[in-house]
Amino acid sequence: MSQRICKASDISPKGREFLVSGDDGPFYLMIFRLGDHLLAYHNACPHEGRSLNFAPDRFLIGDDGLLVCAHHGAAFDLESGSCVQGPCKGSSLRTIEIRIRDDEIWLV
Repeated sequence: MSQRICKASDISPKGREFLVSGDDGPFYLMIFRLGDHLLAYHNACPHEGRSLNFAPDRFLIGDDGLLVCAHHGAAFDLESGSCVQGPCKGSSLRTIEIRIRDDEIWLV
């Protein structure tokens, strides 16, 4: 069953967080805009499973474009989801599949 998340035009490079229902229960999803592309990840750091944001819809994105975990400083490449520095270097964020139809984002 797919779920409507929001309008694609509502997503900025700063990202947004959403509580969604998955096969294993509810979880937080984060979506970021990189140019014309939208990227969606499970909002859980591979280091300890904590959320990456420091407040709802508030993510730390450095001048270098890396997403930084607010709790332990792990830094992630947004395009690939790979941790490039910090306590979980070499790990990756879990990609979440989304589809865009008529400016609406849907969880697949």
